[in-house]
Amino acid sequence: MAAALAAHTPALGCITVHPTPVASAPASMAHDLLRSMGKHLPLTGSGDGTYWTGNTETAWRVVAAWMLALRIGHVIVTRVHRISSRHFEYLFALRELTGVRLTLLCHGSLPSALAAALAALPHEEAHNLAAARRAVAAPVLAPPPPAGRFAWWEADGQFPPREGEPCFLWPARRTLGCGEVEAVACRLGRAVLLLPAAGRFPPEPDEPTALLARRLHARIAHPVHAAALAVRILTGCPAAQLQLPAAHEALPARSNRGPKRPAPSWAVDLIEAARRFGQLEGRQHSARPLRLRSWDQAGVTEAAHTCGVVEYQAPRSRWHPAARTPSSPRPAAAHRGSAPAPNRAA
Repeated sequence: MAAALAAHTPALGCITVHPTPVASAPASMAHDLLRSMGKHLPLTGSGDGTYWTGNTETAWRVVAAWMLALRIGHVIVTRVHRISSRHFEYLFALRELTGVRLTLLCHGSLPSALAAALAALPHEEAHNLAAARRAVAAPVLAPPPPAGRFAWWEADGQFPPREGEPCFLWPARRTLGCGEVEAVACRLGRAVLLLPAAGRFPPEPDEPTALLARRLHARIAHPVHAAALAVRILTGCPAAQLQLPAAHEALPARSNRGPKRPAPSWAVDLIEAARRFGQLEGRQHSARPLRLRSWDQAGVTEAAHTCGVVEYQAPRSRWHPAARTPSSPRPAAAHRGSAPAPNRAA
């Protein structure tokens, strides 16, 4: 167990999973795998935004999408003598789908369901401590991470959100003044951090953007919701028109006529995970953008709330009719609904 815990190095593509002991639902193992990758399930939300957590097939597709995007190559599962036969089915299906090396740590007698599954699969068994240490420490021949990759494995995201934590304003078309920002902070009762303007995010994040990126990676477990929120922040595209690009190298501009540009480093893995999820669902081809469904849009809205992203609302100004001055020969403008003045005969 100590060697299995020490082997948990997500940066190198290896994760260690502790199954929840009393959870027997097939989706519960998927939830444990997500937590091992630093992804947290939504605490609250509408049925449209959280439906997928209880849907077994969708939850496991979410796991597979993140593993493919984050380059996870070795999965170690502890306490497998306490998990159900359905969990074994989905674990082996995940292994076939993603190609990960699967190491199962059994602390008791081998479950009959596991023994039957292993009989039909090529595998190696370790029955002593030295062999077990070699199994969990086996190197994974994963491709090296690209230069400048965002350290998603360090994104704790401070979950659950702390009360009064700083929030972010949606990137606006114009630069807000200090007074406007202070007014928003006063209304919300917490600090407000400004992000770069839409379409002007640098390749590497500044301090506020890095904080937002850590929240996106840690607080939003569904890859489509996390990527859609990132793309909306980067491009300023309205929610109703939002589409996810087929690749992170082709981030759309706010206008369809504008040039496409690569996504910043912190958004690359989010967009890649969403692309993988769309392919697993059969919703996205390699060269087509992924359109959001109605429940996805609800999930994006709730993801923004979870990450503390708020929209600037300009204070409404009261309209007052212009009063007639003695120096002006023009009559004051008539109010709507008032009768027009009668014409005087010459």
